Amino acid sequence: MVLSLVELCVRSAIDNLSHLGDVGHTDMSLLEVILPHCDADQLLHIESSTEGRDLSPITDELWLKCYSRKFGNDAVEMVKRRMADRKCKFKWKQLYQAKIKEQEEVQRKGVDRLKELYKEAKSLKATRQTRSCEITPPDTKRSKCGPGSGRGSAPVGRFANCKGRLMKKARMEYVNSNEAKMHAAMRRKPVVASARPVPKPILPHQPPRIGHSLKK
Repeated sequence: MVLSLVELCVRSAIDNLSHLGDVGHTDMSLLEVILPHCDADQLLHIESSTEGRDLSPITDELWLKCYSRKFGNDAVEMVKRRMADRKCKFKWKQLYQAKIKEQEEVQRKGVDRLKELYKEAKSLKATRQTRSCEITPPDTKRSKCGPGSGRGSAPVGRFANCKGRLMKKARMEYVNSNEAKMHAAMRRKPVVASARPVPKPILPHQPPRIGHSLKK
């Protein structure tokens, strides 16, 4: 099948839609064949580049299809009902662009809200973290047993000092007591065992010797 020059041009235009710009001098019948192959961005670029010519008689129906593909048939029906209730009519290109801006605004607000929630969670986590602190031991030399004698560690020093003074007082009372004096006297006296006479062994009776008696 041999294609005409016009058909070859139409196919070439369809294959290079991203390079199309001003189509102000193109026949409407050809645009009705070429433009339906454009997506929303290509259609917007062609309309913006075309000067001195209104393409909405062709592109309005195409923008309706773009709106339906992007947002669904239910959204299209809702827009149609609203325009019927308000007795007004807008071009589908304007409705499409307004809907895109609305979605971008909703998305931006959602992102901002997520950022705020993330910052709040991060700050809350930082406040709940345990922080290490250095504890200074009490200064027992300067602590005194009494109110207002010391800083943060003074109560511990006062308690230790009071305890030592009470123990010292108890020892002094014990030393001065009669019981302690009695124990001290007992420790000073040596313990002497009662000496008992050792009995001499009893020898058997022996008669006196004769010589010994004569000498006497």
